[in-house]
Amino acid sequence: MTSSTDVRRTRRVVEGLPRVFLGAEAVRRGWLTPDQLRGPQVQRLLPGVYAPAGAVRTHALRCAAAGLLLPRGTMLTGASLATVRGCGLLGTEDDVEVVLPEGAYRCRVRGVRQRRVVVPLAPPAGCWGSLPTADAPRMAFDLVVGLPLLHAVARLDAVAHAGLVELPALGLALGRHRERGVVGVRRALALADGRAESPPESELRLRLTRAGLAVTPQVVVRTADGGFVARVDLAVDGTRVAVEYDGAWHGRASQVDRDRARLNALQDAGWTVVHVTADMMRDPAGIVAAVRRAVARAAR
Repeated sequence: MTSSTDVRRTRRVVEGLPRVFLGAEAVRRGWLTPDQLRGPQVQRLLPGVYAPAGAVRTHALRCAAAGLLLPRGTMLTGASLATVRGCGLLGTEDDVEVVLPEGAYRCRVRGVRQRRVVVPLAPPAGCWGSLPTADAPRMAFDLVVGLPLLHAVARLDAVAHAGLVELPALGLALGRHRERGVVGVRRALALADGRAESPPESELRLRLTRAGLAVTPQVVVRTADGGFVARVDLAVDGTRVAVEYDGAWHGRASQVDRDRARLNALQDAGWTVVHVTADMMRDPAGIVAAVRRAVARAAR
């Protein structure tokens, strides 16, 4: 059984520790003994890097830990940078994404994904902990390069919706970009739209668009006298057909009544609603067919 003296001693140890720290340095400075470094007072984030046990384990904390291991010239970028800035693309244990110049020393670290580039890197736009951060065009490029088109578009939509990237400015930057993979990034950018509020909505929009259905995200529906009815995920242009993605939260008891009231209001306003779930997303052709049938019914 742990004594009250042990608890107080542990609390004092944890309170004196930095947010993230190198284990070897903590032992050398006398912050911790080797036994304490292996004990419950601390948690291991990356090889050789720790945090106090009470620190909330997040991807941002993992990025701060990576900053203690990586060589000069390395910059936080891609989905990691987007995540620490509020666009939650990565989870707690996902790899930290960094970029470094071609000639920089590469220190292999488990839990960190490093990309070397031959083009000159723009100066850092800031810092996250001790790790410099890339500018917005570099972040967006690293965010999507090499990804399948649907995934790439969804990621660009997400960072644009979060205000981390301005799509027109990114287009200008990519026009001057000569790095390998830029053609695919430009293709994704041409299809991006920052109005989408979730990656599934982005995927749904793109699948409908590629099937020849012109849709607009986040359309506000109003009554004849201008009263607000609802804002729908997607509206088929020239019709009163809405396509809504229903995430898992729509199945909660507290949400069901609100969803039904909203659906009734849309129907009273003359709209037809096609609901799409995560299971239905596995059948894109079925979704397209359902939307086409709804458009045909609305036309009649």
